[in-house]
Amino acid sequence: MMSKSYVIGLMSGTSADGVDAALVEIEMSDGFPLLRLKTFQILPFSKKLKQMILRASSHEALAVDEICKLNFQLGEEFARAVIHLTQAAHIPLKMIDIIGSHGQTIKHLPPKSLKPIGFGSTLQIGEPSIIAERTGITTVADFRPRDMAAGGQGAPLAPYLHYHLFRSLNYGVAVQNIGGISNMTYIPPGAKIRDVIAFDTGPGNMLIDAVVTKLTHQKLDYDKEGKLASRGKVQTKLLNSLLKHPYFKKKPPKSTGREEFGTFLADKVIQKAKGLKKEDIIATVTAFTAYSIAESYQQIILPKFKLKEIVIGGGGARNKTLFSMIQRLLPSVQLKRFEDFHLNSNAIEAMAFALMAYETLHGKASNIPKVTGASHPVLLGKIIPGNNFKSLTACPK
Repeated sequence: MMSKSYVIGLMSGTSADGVDAALVEIEMSDGFPLLRLKTFQILPFSKKLKQMILRASSHEALAVDEICKLNFQLGEEFARAVIHLTQAAHIPLKMIDIIGSHGQTIKHLPPKSLKPIGFGSTLQIGEPSIIAERTGITTVADFRPRDMAAGGQGAPLAPYLHYHLFRSLNYGVAVQNIGGISNMTYIPPGAKIRDVIAFDTGPGNMLIDAVVTKLTHQKLDYDKEGKLASRGKVQTKLLNSLLKHPYFKKKPPKSTGREEFGTFLADKVIQKAKGLKKEDIIATVTAFTAYSIAESYQQIILPKFKLKEIVIGGGGARNKTLFSMIQRLLPSVQLKRFEDFHLNSNAIEAMAFALMAYETLHGKASNIPKVTGASHPVLLGKIIPGNNFKSLTACPK
């Protein structure tokens, strides 16, 4: 392999909107990977496929054969995203060295303790053998189980990328990714990777999206730019009841998912909020996300560490109402977006799995045990050989 590698990262988040595909150029510089985003695309799922994914991720029982078919169908979608991306970049498939595919999370059940006997489990689908077969490219996928096998939560994993993007800053910075679930990464000035603090703060867009979808009878599936929330009034009583959720009492390492903050909770919120205007309900669940984020900093980071900036990423970065709520709750810290650092907010998670795939094929662990609770560093993901596998295995570390 040449000193520079072309790696494609694939990701579909808990919102199940489509495949995020990022083409990243990676090279080593002073012993650290240097990433340059070359092209990014989102390949949207059809409405029918999105509904199938959300149904498979819900508390509703689903037949095994339906999950089986969905796994292969999503594999085809992920492979199609790779082909579309390379065509957009005017780069032939044979020039791509590695694909890193996170897949689509169907269930994420962290262990009740940090020991393997806690029996945590996780399931991501989007069959990587299909991706490798259709593209001919060696594919690394299914990153979370190995960390969980080592006693970890299997999440969050993106802090590994956050560290490499912001480690050179000479001041304390945090990254707040607001996807379906929201997670934070704090990077102290001059930090080694063992100094990183990261965990899921709680709900991101997931609960907001679910409430909007239900209240508009599926006419809308998210609150664009937070406009509906901006017209509502936060209902303090409802907000305070939501903030009593037991997840917020847990100490890191911790992670969460749709099981805690998905459609099940959305149904409970709407039931509790009977008689309220829909804009007030949406404003309140938006405030719930904002408060849960702000309280994580107020309780865990700000009492002990210096923090100058929080870089907001994910779909929540485009929700102006949510953004302004967080800023009001954390007046001593400046909020920025990835774009302020010439980075694409939408591409960050896909870039993370491109980097992890690259590290795995170079024999380097990419979990952060302090963050996930794993007992030791591990290589993440399963390797599905492509036509180029022989040359890749000859790579120097």
